[in-house]
Amino acid sequence: LIENFKTGTMERWGIGYDSLSQRFPGLVWCRVSGFGADGPLGALPGYDAAVQAMTGIMSINGEEDGGPLRVGLPVVDMVTGLNATIGVLLALQERARSGRGQLIEAALYDSGLSLLHPHAANWFLDGKSPQRTGNAHPNIYPYDALCTGTDPIFLAVGNDRQFASLCRCIGVPDLAEDPLYADARSRSVNRDRLKMQLESALANFDGRQLVDTLMAKGVPAAPVLPVDAALTHPHTAHRGMVVELGEGSYRGIASPIKLSRTPASYRHAPLTPGAAFED
Repeated sequence: LIENFKTGTMERWGIGYDSLSQRFPGLVWCRVSGFGADGPLGALPGYDAAVQAMTGIMSINGEEDGGPLRVGLPVVDMVTGLNATIGVLLALQERARSGRGQLIEAALYDSGLSLLHPHAANWFLDGKSPQRTGNAHPNIYPYDALCTGTDPIFLAVGNDRQFASLCRCIGVPDLAEDPLYADARSRSVNRDRLKMQLESALANFDGRQLVDTLMAKGVPAAPVLPVDAALTHPHTAHRGMVVELGEGSYRGIASPIKLSRTPASYRHAPLTPGAAFED
């Protein structure tokens, strides 16, 4: 059973977990809520954007010189749904051994806190309040969106080998030998100067073409695409990530989970008001 009512609603109806689990010992019950059932914020309603604000997500999202910014997706809602699913699967696995069910809680607040990587780990280590870094990773560089001669590209250079390959590809191999950029820590500390030097070299390249070259050389890179370009990308089609039903009258995102023996199937488009369901 999965419930998403305000905490205590099912109990008021006389069908809460405590009473039903006595009648059905194998019951797996998943409660999705804003803050959990108890504690200082227990039973209060929660909403994605408000939880983003409260768990620190907004504080580390946005440009360095800007203000706190909501992530442009309901990321807390979505991750809470995934955590609820994982919890149910764990409980079903355990029930197969013990024969007993249990209560699973998936709270937006907990899920929001769980997303604070690596910012929470950094704070636990040094006690310094994390700051906004825009597109750049707080610990690794170049892990950032950089300008080229055409469109910006995103580089995700995570080690010395990748950095040396990047420098060779864009015609500045000496950068990889510079003591200022000799290792990951040095590149992160000296990121402002490194970004300026990289963008000076990147100005000589077409961004889309350079991405293909870098990826072929083992350097993680990507074009910065708008949503329409992402949804019509050839690899999106290859992965079967767009579903069309009703002779193209409905299009939507397919399941990202690919099962070899029992793959997802798509049988019915969402109903519109007044439409009849046909099996």
